[in-house]
Amino acid sequence: MGKFCLYSDTCEKAPCLAIRMRKYSYLDDFLSDKPCKNERAYSVPIRIECIKRRDDNKLDIQNPKCINCMFCAFGCIGNRVLITKEIHPVEMCVDITSSQIKELRDAFLPKLFHGEFIDIPPVPFSQIRAKYKTFEEFTAVDETQNIAVWGANAMKYLSTSLEPRISLEVGVDISARDRGGRLDISMLNTRDGYLFVAETKVGFKAMMDEQRYEAQMLAYETELQRTCPTDLKRCKFLLIGDVESDLLPFENKNCTGGNAARLFYDVLRADNLFFMSANAMLAMGLMKMFVSQERYSLESLYSFIASGQYVGLLSSGLVRRDGTIVPF
Repeated sequence: MGKFCLYSDTCEKAPCLAIRMRKYSYLDDFLSDKPCKNERAYSVPIRIECIKRRDDNKLDIQNPKCINCMFCAFGCIGNRVLITKEIHPVEMCVDITSSQIKELRDAFLPKLFHGEFIDIPPVPFSQIRAKYKTFEEFTAVDETQNIAVWGANAMKYLSTSLEPRISLEVGVDISARDRGGRLDISMLNTRDGYLFVAETKVGFKAMMDEQRYEAQMLAYETELQRTCPTDLKRCKFLLIGDVESDLLPFENKNCTGGNAARLFYDVLRADNLFFMSANAMLAMGLMKMFVSQERYSLESLYSFIASGQYVGLLSSGLVRRDGTIVPF
């Protein structure tokens, strides 16, 4: 593999293939890093078979199956995955030139968070054996195996900490309801004192049909207040997959969420909630990779979430409480 890769002798634990996380029974255990069950590796590339190991141990991207989710790019510790201006990873373990970086930065990235949705190329229709045709289709099914695992890897990459603590399904006691719950993705930046919690949903329509997101977010906030140290900067948000235009405000002419979008935004405003589309998180990762590591991080987004002036982030920009979308 590459000269900057610590996994050149074996790919078995390469972070471009899988993210390793510990299992924590309760939020207290997660915050204190209490000894827990053994680590487990979670992987998107292995699940969709988009990366193959060659006889010489080099990793190859299987283009007919690649959904452009950037899991491998976000996991590459040396930033050595070549990405084209069409936002498609084509080669791993290579030395990327400054001209290639400039081409991507100039041709595509200026559009992100400035009014246009990210345009992620689909798998060619002729590839009927591919498990998923698009990144949106991938995030729209199997919450625990797809969007949660992908989101955990993306959140780890988006932290300003080199080694944030991250886990899936951290348990919480919901005392007000005399029952338990689980935080889908929890990430702790111990160096700077930040906790980010994401509640994953496979799509807007499924979330609205389920009618649980509001109660979940309010109950989790109560337990975060009860459990977290007062000096810990924390925030929670909904991470929503599938069609991004469903998440536009009802008044926006491009909204595909129907009347449910109006109800959703009423709840966001009333309960001071925040959401992020999976596409927006993907766009943030690309911007961090090629534009600014500090500007495009979860820690930099914290002030926007905590301000209460915004209710969401789309790949087209930040969504204000009044439904207007502004650059990020």
